[in-house]
Amino acid sequence: MIQHISAGSPTYASVFARGWAWLAAIWQQSEPIELVEQRFNFLPDRFRWRGDMRRVRAVTRVWERPSDGVRPARRYFEVRCGRDQSFVLFQDVHIGTWHMSV
Repeated sequence: MIQHISAGSPTYASVFARGWAWLAAIWQQSEPIELVEQRFNFLPDRFRWRGDMRRVRAVTRVWERPSDGVRPARRYFEVRCGRDQSFVLFQDVHIGTWHMSV
């Protein structure tokens, strides 16, 4: 018995899900922050957000997202700044500005 498997076209739901994820990534909410101090000239150590100074206690994760033609390349840092305070900071690699995902 031979079973023929067809690649076929993607379903509407999968195309919609990929499109929605792409739009959500482009319009991701973020706020600018002032990076006051870095560790090892790379990791965020202290930053000012909404007028409050925050000190990074631990960097729990670092990852990069390359440029995709629409969105610039970014370097992400998941940081902890105290009890139950966790933030995702990112740096626009090309121009060097820092932001917080909110």
